Amino acid sequence: MSATEAEAVKTAANAEKGITCVIDLGEHSRTRVRRLRRGEGRLMEKVEDAVAALQQDGVLSASAQTVVIVVRQEPSLSGMFSRDDDDDDDDDDDD
Repeated sequence: MSATEAEAVKTAANAEKGITCVIDLGEHSRTRVRRLRRGEGRLMEKVEDAVAALQQDGVLSASAQTVVIVVRQEPSLSGMFSRDDDDDDDDDDDD
């Protein structure tokens, strides 16, 4: 478990029972995010480990509680070099 994940688990462990727990897994590749959405891969294992740690610490009970998993997709390099001709500001309006 990385430092960010450990910090999220520790913060959640200090919270009261019944409060929504947020686990931030940080930025990951598109492939890893896609596999997580399918319930597969390394990130899914990290989610399962984090939830198990929260249950072991007594933060999550055996009954259903709200756990929010936050994962951001790393920006692709191809997106940095593409031109965006569709600007939202219309400078040539005839208002």
